[in-house]
Amino acid sequence: MISYFPGRLLFPKIRNTSCAFFSKESTSSNSLAESKTNSELQDYTGKSNLLEKKKVGVFGTSTVPINTNFPNPKGVIGYDPDFSVKEIVAELPNTRKTQGAKLAEEIKDAFSNISIEKPELLEDIGFVRHNEARVEYEFDTPEKLDLWKIGCDSDWKEGFSTCSLVNSDRGTAVFSGNISTRVLKDGRVERAGWASMKLEDRKSFNRKKFLSKWRNFSHLLLKVRGDGRSYKIMLHSPLSMDFTWGDSFSHPLHTHGGPYWQYEKIPFSKFFHTVAGRIQDRQYRVNLEDTSSIGIVIMDRIDGDFKLEIDYIGVYNDTTHVEDFAYETYTLPVFNTHGF
Repeated sequence: MISYFPGRLLFPKIRNTSCAFFSKESTSSNSLAESKTNSELQDYTGKSNLLEKKKVGVFGTSTVPINTNFPNPKGVIGYDPDFSVKEIVAELPNTRKTQGAKLAEEIKDAFSNISIEKPELLEDIGFVRHNEARVEYEFDTPEKLDLWKIGCDSDWKEGFSTCSLVNSDRGTAVFSGNISTRVLKDGRVERAGWASMKLEDRKSFNRKKFLSKWRNFSHLLLKVRGDGRSYKIMLHSPLSMDFTWGDSFSHPLHTHGGPYWQYEKIPFSKFFHTVAGRIQDRQYRVNLEDTSSIGIVIMDRIDGDFKLEIDYIGVYNDTTHVEDFAYETYTLPVFNTHGF
């Protein structure tokens, strides 16, 4: 089981964005030291272009930090989130066009789905049948694949791993690449070798889409075909308060390898609580009404190529599964190290 990975996995680097509020490199007093580090890094890697920071759109991903000790919202050394008024004004037309189109589509869908029947209400009172399954995410078109973003340590100048996510001729998604555990000799990075894909399905103006419709199902359902390596499924549930920004719930995904598909049914009761990838002592069940994204991560500390083919991701209901939470819980005393 994977017990730790860097916080960058929570916010994979966006590689294709439609908006263009772009981040700028910090111009601090440490620029001389940074240039020296970059020079040493180029000499060490022989190809510095692999580790260049890519531009990120402000409406393409969340910008919340994963640790309150970091001095900026991204939690990335050297990241400067400030933009000049000139830059913001220049990008307003593009932002209004792209985000306005998404808002218009939401309003259109809201009116077209008006009905006397309330499916979620019916599901809440027990109308989800035994063995009922629902496919939520497929990958048979480029538009559906664009909802998923990928990232790896080399995107953050923290390693040499690579990854890609492409459509196959079978209408599936192929998440593949190479994991390298080689650590940069920059005196900062201690561990490397990870790659991830994460759902970035949001409403207009970066509003979250919650997976609350899953609350009446008992299992997460995946149809995958792997390479024998171990991955990790992550349900991301950051809320508005800063101490929840790194919250997620995880469960390992062990692939069989070979040419055959495997159908993985993972009970939601078996997802364990992690913060920035670290397993917490205090455990509690995942609240699907607060879950806004799902990701797949590989960080098994094994060098070499990896390949995971995904047909669909959905949910499944098993009425015989009555387990509420699989792990031991406890109640803290009134006065404890966490506060009141």
